[in-house]
Amino acid sequence: MKSLREILAGVSEVGSEFSSLEIEKVTPDSRKVSSGSVFVAYSGVEVDGHNFIDQAIDKGAAAIVGEKASFAKEVEGKGIPYFLVDNGRLAWAKMVANLCDNPEKKLTIIGITGTDGKTTTTNLIYQMLLKAKLNVAMVSTIKAVIAGKEFDTGLHTSSPDPDILWEWLSQIVKAGQTHVVLETTSHGLAQYRFGDIKFDVGVLTNLAHDHLEFHKTIQAYRDAKAMLFANSLVSVINSRSKESAFFQSKAAAKLVRYDINKDIRNVSYVEEDGVFWQEFEIKIFDKWIKTRSRLLGEYNLENILAASKAADEVGVEGEKIILAIQDFEQLPGRFQSVVNTKGIHTIVDFAHTEQGLSSVISLVKNHLRKEDEKIIVVFGCNGGRDQTKRAPMGRVACNLADMTVVTTEDPRKEDVNQIYLQIEQGCLESGGVLGKTLFREDDRSKAIDMAINILARKGDWVLFLGKGHEKSMNIDGVETPWDEVLVVKDKLL
Repeated sequence: MKSLREILAGVSEVGSEFSSLEIEKVTPDSRKVSSGSVFVAYSGVEVDGHNFIDQAIDKGAAAIVGEKASFAKEVEGKGIPYFLVDNGRLAWAKMVANLCDNPEKKLTIIGITGTDGKTTTTNLIYQMLLKAKLNVAMVSTIKAVIAGKEFDTGLHTSSPDPDILWEWLSQIVKAGQTHVVLETTSHGLAQYRFGDIKFDVGVLTNLAHDHLEFHKTIQAYRDAKAMLFANSLVSVINSRSKESAFFQSKAAAKLVRYDINKDIRNVSYVEEDGVFWQEFEIKIFDKWIKTRSRLLGEYNLENILAASKAADEVGVEGEKIILAIQDFEQLPGRFQSVVNTKGIHTIVDFAHTEQGLSSVISLVKNHLRKEDEKIIVVFGCNGGRDQTKRAPMGRVACNLADMTVVTTEDPRKEDVNQIYLQIEQGCLESGGVLGKTLFREDDRSKAIDMAINILARKGDWVLFLGKGHEKSMNIDGVETPWDEVLVVKDKLL
C-alpha cells in the first residue's frame, strides 16, 4: 500500500488534501475496483473507460485518472479527486510501476520486437545469458520463466498488461534476479504497456505486413515498433529488414547492426539420426567460428545473429554464445517435427504472415526435401484481423508448395467464406488449381486428416502453419481447446 502522492509520482501533482490517501490497487477495469483503488479511464479500442467512472466511484474508488477534462467537475463534486492526463494507458503503467516499487529500475532489461522471430530470439538470448551464469528471467508469448519456474502467458497472447507485467518484474527482483529478456509486441508498445521502461538493449528482428486491423497502416505498425529503440540504450537492428534505415534513425543511443550476408558464411545442412542441423560460420568479436544449430533456415540465422549481438552487449562471452546456439532446442510450435511411422515429414509451425510462410516453405523446398518429395501446406488466416495479408499468403503458399489446403484459423465471428475467398484470390493468381493443387476444408481437423491420409505419400513434407504452440482456437468468439501437435499425432495413427 502506498500514498496517492507516491502512486502519482511522475504522472500528476497531488494536492495536500489527498496526498496521504492510501492506495492498494490501480486498474482500468471498473469491475475490479474496490476501496482504496485508483481507477484509470482512457479511450480504448472498443470501450471508453470514462463511461464507467460512476461505477468505479460506487465501488469505492479513491481517485480517478482520466483523459477528458469534462469529467473533472462531476467527479470532484462527489469528493473524489480527478487527475487529468494526456495518455491514460501510459499513466496506468507508470502508476503500477510506482505501486510495485519500480522494479524495472533494478533490472537489466532486453526487449525484442519484430513481425517474425521475436519468440525464438527472446528464448535464444535467455539461453545465452543462462550459459554465462547470469541470473536471468524471461517473459515471452509462449511462457514466462522466473527463478526457474514457468508461468503460462495465456491464449493468443500479446505483451502482458501493466498489472501483470509489473507483478512479474517484482517477483524477478524479489528472487534476486538481475536480468530479464522481454518480448515486446507492437500492440504492447502502441498501448504503452511497458510504461517508460528504459531498455538496456532493444532488438529488431524484421518487419512485414501484420496486425493492420489494429494499427491501420504499415507506417503506424512500424512506428509502434520503433518506440522500443527510442527507449533503448543500445539498439540492435537487422540491416536487411524492411524499413531498416527508419529504425536505425530512431535509435536514441548506441546503434548495432547485423547482417547475415556479412556475419554468416558457409551454410550447409546435414541430417543425423532423423534430426536436421544447420551448420555455418558466424562472425563473433571479429572472429569466424564454425558452429551448428537445430534452428533451420535463413530466418533463424537472423534470429541467431540478433541474439548474439544482444548477448554481446550485456557482456556474454563468445564461447557461451556458441554453446547456447549449439544446445538450443526447437521451441514448441516452431518448426516442430511430429515423429511418425508413415514416413511422412510432418511439421507444425506458427508461421502466420506472408514472410513467415515464405521462410518456412522455402526452407523445406530449397534445403530439406529430396527431389521427388512433395510439399503440402495446411493453413488459414485469423478472422477479425488483418485482411490485407490473406491474398499475399495465398500467393506464397500456392507458388511455393505442391499442394495447399486452406482451412480455418481462429475465424472468430467473421464469415469463413470471406476469409477463404480472400486467400483463394492469391492462390489462383499464383497458379493454384482447384481440386488439383488447391483444396478447401473449413474443419481444421479434417483438413489435417486430408493432408496426411489422402494427399501425402511416404517422404512428402506436410506443413501445418499458423497455430503453432497455441492451445485454443477462437470459433464464433468462443475459445475452443486446440492443440495442433496432438491433432496431427492423432491423424498419423
